[in-house]
Amino acid sequence: MPELEKLIYLDNAATTYPKPENVYQAADEFYRCYGGNAGRGANPLARKSAELIAETRAMLADWLGAPSAERVILTPSATIALNLAILGTKLRSGDVVYVTPFEHNSVLRPLEHLRQSVGVEVRGMPFDRRTMACRLDRIAAQFRADPPALVCVTQASNVCGVMPPVGEIARLARESSPNVVVVVDGAQVAGLYPLPLDDGLIDAYVFSGHKSLHGPYGVAGLVLTSDWRPAPILFGGTGTISESVQMPSTLPSAYEVGSHNVWAVAGLKAALEWLQKTGRETVITHTLELAKQLRDELRNLPGIQVYTPPKGEPWCGIVSFTVEDTRPQTIEAALGAKGIAVRAGLHCAPWAHRWLGTIADGGAVRSSPGSQSSVKDISVFAELVAQISGRDDYQ
Repeated sequence: MPELEKLIYLDNAATTYPKPENVYQAADEFYRCYGGNAGRGANPLARKSAELIAETRAMLADWLGAPSAERVILTPSATIALNLAILGTKLRSGDVVYVTPFEHNSVLRPLEHLRQSVGVEVRGMPFDRRTMACRLDRIAAQFRADPPALVCVTQASNVCGVMPPVGEIARLARESSPNVVVVVDGAQVAGLYPLPLDDGLIDAYVFSGHKSLHGPYGVAGLVLTSDWRPAPILFGGTGTISESVQMPSTLPSAYEVGSHNVWAVAGLKAALEWLQKTGRETVITHTLELAKQLRDELRNLPGIQVYTPPKGEPWCGIVSFTVEDTRPQTIEAALGAKGIAVRAGLHCAPWAHRWLGTIADGGAVRSSPGSQSSVKDISVFAELVAQISGRDDYQ
């Protein structure tokens, strides 16, 4: 499509695009050459698909730092992985759950379901509104006063890119309640910013295939990093122990029901190969340099409020902003008409926008450069924002 060839894509927080060329090639090759159903028979196509899944699982374990490959559980999406971790914790009435202000609805909605149906208490962890820094002293006091049964922490906000101190929060949780379950939502930056997954502080780490891993839609998962095991929330065929109507107890079969999306797995394997060859530092450095340029150019525009952590604070390069007296959706539509892809609204994170003070006005415009973005993309974007917002005479 000619219009897509001219598109400036700055919505990598939603999904990375374009994908590396070898991802397209691998996805196309799958159904043409070996589109069998993994674990369903001994025919060559089924065996080839099973081998592909095993190889990809091992690569994921290595790239993410998982304790072992069988602890990498594949799911159709990070949302399903988070539901498994949260609903599988088997919380009871009165249990206290702590979350950061930046959690996605894939965390907040399962917890709201448990609040209404079970009676859990959901509490927010304090962060400084000026610096976006985590108030670890106050969190420690919270945890001592009311020990947590579950702590959910995003590794990076999908709205403003702030990166909470996951390890410190997990350590405080473990010190206050030895049986606490710690779930980390790494969907936004999984693999680019590795976390220690073998020190016993985190119980479940969730990743998304189509974001920082640069793969296609349809494959994601969670890493079970400790001895804790969630109760299954889905039941069905696994291709193993078919003589029993009970779910298998071994990993990963205990949680992987139904036919795998091997097409997506093939694309993810190719993406991991590209990441290994490119290097995470290369991707991070390129993205952050563009994000800093974007942040600074927007800050120079009068009447525009930029929502990112202060310089020096951990940040993954997502830049959200608002324009005075203009709805974010109006800005998004105007940019779209000029061939710029961004996303306006609440970004499935209403608590984050409430914390930032943007929810009443419809959220913010989110711009997120990626590995395929360029310096020219950022300059063109900033110029168009200036024109659309009526601030094109700035110096």
